[in-house]
Amino acid sequence: PFIRAPVFGEELKNIAPTAGPQIFTRWNAVLEDTHTFSPTMIGAFRYSASRLINFRRPYSDNFDVTSLGLPAYMRDGMVDPLSLPPIAITGYSNTGSIPNIIVGGLIGATDYINFGHTLQTAQGTVTRNFATHTLKFGGEFRAVQFNNAQTGDQAHNFSFSPQWTQGPNPNASSAVAGLGLASFLLGIPTGAVNPVPALAMTTRFHGIFVQDSWKVTPKLTFNLGMRWDYESPRTDRFNQLTNFDYSAASPLQIPGLNLRGGLTFVNTGGLPRINANPDRNNFAPRAGIAWQLNSKTVIRTGGGLFYGHTGGVGGSAAPFGTSGFLASTAIVTSLDGITPVVRWSDPYPNGFNKPTGATLGLRTLLGQSVQFYDRGNVTPYSAQWNFNIQREMPTGILFEIGYAGSRGLHFPENLTLNQLDPQLLSQGDTLRQQVANPFFGQIAVGPLAQRTVARAQLQRPYPHFDGVASQGATWASSTYHALETKAEKRYASGLSILVSYTWSKLMDFGIGPFAGETLGASAFQNWFNIAADKSPSTLDQTHRFIANAVYELPFFKTGLASKFLGGWQLGGIWSNFSGGPIGVTSTVNNTFSQGGGQRPNWNGQNVCLADRNVNRWLDAGNLSSPAPYTFGTAPRTFNGCRTDGTAQVDLTFTKNTRFREKLNIQFRAEMFNISNTPRFNPPNSAFGNPQFGVINSQSNLPRIVQFGLKLMY
Repeated sequence: PFIRAPVFGEELKNIAPTAGPQIFTRWNAVLEDTHTFSPTMIGAFRYSASRLINFRRPYSDNFDVTSLGLPAYMRDGMVDPLSLPPIAITGYSNTGSIPNIIVGGLIGATDYINFGHTLQTAQGTVTRNFATHTLKFGGEFRAVQFNNAQTGDQAHNFSFSPQWTQGPNPNASSAVAGLGLASFLLGIPTGAVNPVPALAMTTRFHGIFVQDSWKVTPKLTFNLGMRWDYESPRTDRFNQLTNFDYSAASPLQIPGLNLRGGLTFVNTGGLPRINANPDRNNFAPRAGIAWQLNSKTVIRTGGGLFYGHTGGVGGSAAPFGTSGFLASTAIVTSLDGITPVVRWSDPYPNGFNKPTGATLGLRTLLGQSVQFYDRGNVTPYSAQWNFNIQREMPTGILFEIGYAGSRGLHFPENLTLNQLDPQLLSQGDTLRQQVANPFFGQIAVGPLAQRTVARAQLQRPYPHFDGVASQGATWASSTYHALETKAEKRYASGLSILVSYTWSKLMDFGIGPFAGETLGASAFQNWFNIAADKSPSTLDQTHRFIANAVYELPFFKTGLASKFLGGWQLGGIWSNFSGGPIGVTSTVNNTFSQGGGQRPNWNGQNVCLADRNVNRWLDAGNLSSPAPYTFGTAPRTFNGCRTDGTAQVDLTFTKNTRFREKLNIQFRAEMFNISNTPRFNPPNSAFGNPQFGVINSQSNLPRIVQFGLKLMY
């Protein structure tokens, strides 16, 4: 169905539910002027505006959940979208991809988007030539308006894991203990309802730079520059952004507990409308040297600082900190981590938590999980450097070899803050003992609304909350080193060839929210020892080889025959990449750490099988379940255990037929993955899952052949 294009911000509040995929539209406008001030000075000035709109509804929009045996209050009290809830059963679930609906999501995914993005940019650059200097300076201003209401398939979901049927010892998990299907048949779910607020956010970017290219001698050139960037902290039209005060005294007064920490809100209690402190220290020097060693050899080196931005990735509201305006409700499956207390017919006996906004101040979401944006976050940046040598070889081939490196700092990664100190795990079963709940009567929802509570809860850093997470906290870093080679035969006699090879290593703590292809799993384990989780990135590709060529067939260049038989070009790309490292998690978390993850123990042998195939990629024999109240020894990713690599050839045939001087008819035949070689997705890497090590989906597309006809004039 057609939906009119709304004005800025209106799509967030007034769009009516309709089923199925919707609009994906972009408008762009550009105004540019190049002005010559004098024979030695020229200026370029540009203004551009773009508008991106995307609306989509789940395929199961307006599904009546009571038909599944769920209570009527779920249908009546659920916020938009009303749809079939995703149900995940460990070892039995399947995923699927539907264009512009869901990529690799559970069947019944509730993905939902109301999205409007406006970007306005003004740029100006002036270049002034002197005898041996070329001076360039300018500036840029961007206004980014980001309207969004979006949920993934976690909006309201149910999961059934082996944890609740893993007898005879419920404290110990293994590959043969418990069954997700049994938990499903018994109606023992875990899950949550996570409605999201509609946001209308604005940030403004300012940048100025100056650069000098100094030709010291005809063979030696220096490039020196300085840039200053400033991105204003985010604002929301409706002031729905949340921070956290770590030292604020809690309004709850509990004898024996020194309760500190609580949510704060922009435009409230003396805080400005911006959600972070301005970071104006972003000075970025640049330097480079180019030296012509002789007529056929050039040496280049350089480096500099480069600042990124603090915007979120994707459209979810969570990265921006919206607790209080986003009131999630988790299923209370068990009070002691062993005995289930939930029923499928009544998964939320206390109803759904309602957003209170900023009205409750430090009392907001007490006893519940909170997510916020730290006011101390800064702009991420990277230091980059390189060195390379270019050499002209015989027959006109250009060969290049070099080294490139970078160090990323203050990259955004979520940070869990309410995990138990690992030293407390030595208390063992005592942590799960039920004790009198000192919050009973003061907290009305969640686990802390019960008469008793696990002893572990009272020993957490913020015991008056459940989960406490800093979204996009700028603490992470990365390191990259690469050997880069390239050979290029530039176009001559109808032929051009480019071959490149990169040997590299990328280390990081994680890749943040990533909406690209499926990667090998990785997960944090102990938030009190983050340094132990630095490992090869799931984006790392040790070897990356690409070769491409274009050849213009030399036949029938002139005459009448050229109209029918001439004008053909043949092009091809051969891609060969290493797969990324795989990380292994555990299906059951026996750490009881109240926020930490769980990985299995590792004996040091390669987790990937030497003769691996889609039915058995990983060797479970090299892993084992850790003892309760301990963390596993497996790293976040295994450098020596990789996902399937890429090996693909794409071809294109093009025929240009020119009529008169201005008309050209171009015919194209394009073949992608011509050998129909599959590239498989990462295997199931949840240790304890019956499908551990099994690959059940393909990452790339099968052979595609397409034809096109275009008139150019």
